[in-house]
Amino acid sequence: MTSRYTYTPESLLGRDGKLNPFNCIHAISKMLKGKGLTNQSINKALDAMKALSQCTGMEGMEALAFVPVFERDLAETSTGITDLADYFNCPVLDVMGYYCFLADLEKGGYLTLENGIARSPLKRRYRVNPTVLEAILQGKEIKQNPKPEKQKVLDQCDFCGLVANMVDSRKKEGMDTQELLGNVLQLEEAFSAFVMVKSLREKEIGIEDRTLFYVACNDYTSGVDRDTDLLEVLLDIFDSPGKRLSVRSSIMQLENPLLKEGWVEGVGEHSVKLTNEGVRLFLGDGAQAFIKPIEGLDCYGFASAVNKIYRDADEDRPGFSEEIKKKLFRLEIANARLSFVEKLEMDYDDLDRFLFYMVCYECMEDGSFGLSDLSCIYPKAQSVRMSHMFKAEEHPLQKGKLVECSKQGFFDNSVLTLTDNGKRLFFGDDARNFMEKVGDRDYFLPEKIVERKLYFGLEIQSQLDLLEKSLQESNYVTLCKRLEERGMQRGIAALLYGPPGTGKTESVMQIARSTGRAIYHVDISSTKSCWFGESEKLIKAVFKKYEDICEHSELRPILLFNEADGIFSKRKDSDSSNVAQTENTIQNIILEEMERLDGILVATTNMADNLDSAFERRFLFKIKFDKPALDARKRIWLSKMPSLSEEDAQALATDFSFSGGEIDNIIRKATIMEVLEGKRPDLHDIKRLCREEKMHGDRARIGFS
Repeated sequence: MTSRYTYTPESLLGRDGKLNPFNCIHAISKMLKGKGLTNQSINKALDAMKALSQCTGMEGMEALAFVPVFERDLAETSTGITDLADYFNCPVLDVMGYYCFLADLEKGGYLTLENGIARSPLKRRYRVNPTVLEAILQGKEIKQNPKPEKQKVLDQCDFCGLVANMVDSRKKEGMDTQELLGNVLQLEEAFSAFVMVKSLREKEIGIEDRTLFYVACNDYTSGVDRDTDLLEVLLDIFDSPGKRLSVRSSIMQLENPLLKEGWVEGVGEHSVKLTNEGVRLFLGDGAQAFIKPIEGLDCYGFASAVNKIYRDADEDRPGFSEEIKKKLFRLEIANARLSFVEKLEMDYDDLDRFLFYMVCYECMEDGSFGLSDLSCIYPKAQSVRMSHMFKAEEHPLQKGKLVECSKQGFFDNSVLTLTDNGKRLFFGDDARNFMEKVGDRDYFLPEKIVERKLYFGLEIQSQLDLLEKSLQESNYVTLCKRLEERGMQRGIAALLYGPPGTGKTESVMQIARSTGRAIYHVDISSTKSCWFGESEKLIKAVFKKYEDICEHSELRPILLFNEADGIFSKRKDSDSSNVAQTENTIQNIILEEMERLDGILVATTNMADNLDSAFERRFLFKIKFDKPALDARKRIWLSKMPSLSEEDAQALATDFSFSGGEIDNIIRKATIMEVLEGKRPDLHDIKRLCREEKMHGDRARIGFS
C-alpha cells in the first residue's frame, strides 16, 4: 500500500507538464510540518526537495529551509530561527544547522531580512522576496542570482544567541534545569574551538556560570543598555529558588568566579554586565568596536570614567563601596601613568580619591558637587559625618589643600570645589583654564603701573625709602633668611595711615613698580557676606589665594588692604550683636594670618586712631602721612601744572592747604575747562576751582586715599 506521504514525480508537475515550485513546496510541507527533523522524515521528502531545487535553483537543504518561510509569508508573517523549530516541532538546537541556509537564501535573493542585520541570529526575521513569491504563485521560472559564497555556520555571537534562546524557552519547552544545562554542554561540544568556550572551561568555570556568561554576552550585543537582569535570567535557568539565591548571593558578595576573573561586574543589586575584559573574551579582535578603552586616558577621560562609575552605582544601596573600589582600582591601574594617580594613592584612601575625582568632573563640566551628593557615595550615617567634617574643614582633602567647601544660595547648599592646588594636580598645564581669573581691578602688574612723582617731607620719604629697599628682591631674600634664622616672622607688614588724598595708595603702587612686584588688591566689600559664617570663609579665601599666587610668582606680590578701616578697627563687645561677633572673628583670622605671613602685606587707613592695638603690634612699618607742607604743595602744583609760574604756584600753595589728591582734582577740572572752552585757565580760574573744592569748610573725600 502506498503511503499517503509518498508523492510520484507527476504530483509535482503543473498543468504545463513542468515542475511546479508551489506543488513542490506543498508536498514538502505535508511531509515535514510538525514531524520533527529526523532522517526518516527528511528522506521521505527528498524527491520533492530535489524537484524544488531543480525548478528554483536552490540547493536541497536550502529548499527545506525555504518552505516554512514561504508558508508563513502567505499568512503575512516573518520567520525567525525559533519559528523553524515550532514549524518542524523540534528543539531549537536541531534547526540551528539551517541558519546558514537561511543566510544563503537571503544572499541569493530568495529571502529578505525584515529587521536588518541583527547581531544575534535569533533576532533575524525573514520574508520571501516579493518577486520570488509572485513567480512561485504564478508557476513561472525563478531567475536565480549568482551563487553566494558560503559563510560560516555560526560565530560566537550566534552561539551565545542560541544559549540565550534555550534559556528563554526552557519553561515553554518543558525542560528542567539539568536538561537545559545538558543542551548547553552539547552546544559547547559542537563549538569547542571558540576561544571563549575553551577559556571558560580551562578556568574551570561551572556550567551554570558559563551559561550565565553566555546570556550576558548575548544581552551585551542585543540590548540597548547592555545589562542583564539577574533576577530574570536566574529564574529562567534554575528551577530551585535556593540555587537562584545562592548564585545571586555569590555575585552580590563578589565571590562568583565570573566576577573574580574580571569578566562580569554587578550593576546595582539586580543586574550584571560584561566588563571590558569580558567583552574581549567574548568578541576577541572585534571587541574594540564595542568597548571604550579605560587605559591611555587623559585627565578629562579619566574624570568621565569615574563619573560613569558614580552613575552606575546602585541608588538603592549608597555606599556600595566594594563595587566602587574595585572599579576605581581597575581604572587607576590602567592609567597609572597619570601623575595625579600615584600622588593620590600615596596620601588618600579609595573613597577620598573617588570623591576628589568626582569634584574634578564637576569642575570640568562647570558644575558643582553638593554635600548632599555625599549620600550617593557613603552610607547615610557616614555621609552625615563627612558633611560635618567638610564644614569644619577637617576632611583630608581639605587638609591637603585640594578641595574646599563653600555655601551657595539661601539654604545650606554647601558645595565642594577644587582649590587651585587641586586644579593643578589634576588638570596639569590646563589648570589655568579652570582657575578664577584675578581681574585688572584686583591684580596690578608692575609693568602696567604708571610712574608718578610723589612729594613728601624728609621724614615720610626716608621711611618709604626704607620700605622700598626692604622689598628689593635681593634685600628681601636676605632679610627673610636672616629673620628665619633668628626665629622671627618672615613676613613683612606695613601700615600707611593718614588723611585722605595724602598719597598712601599711590606710594604702594610706586614701590611695587620700582621693586618689580605685582599687587593683589583686596576689595574690602567682597569679604563681607550677608550669610552667617561666610565672611570668615571669604577672608580665609583671600589669604589662600594670596598664598597660591605667591607659589606661582617669581617675586612675591604685595597683598594690599586699601582703606582697611572696617576690618582693622578696634574689636567690639562680642555680646553686642551677631555682626560684632562676625567682625571680631574676621579680625582674629587676619591676626592669625599675619602671624604666619610669608609674604608682604600693606594696609592703608584714614583712621589710625581706630586701629586695634593687636594689629598695631603686627605691622613692622608704620608710616604716617600728613598733608604736604608748603614747599611740597608748591612742587606738586608745578609738577601737575607745568604752565604755572613759580610765583603762581607759591600763591596757590600758600592760599590753599590741599592734599595731593585735592590738587589732582583741581588739575582734572582745569583740564575739562580747557577742553570745553578752548583756552587754558588762568590763575583766577584756578583759584575759583580751589574755592569750589571746599565743602562747608571741609574737603570732600574723593577717590583713593
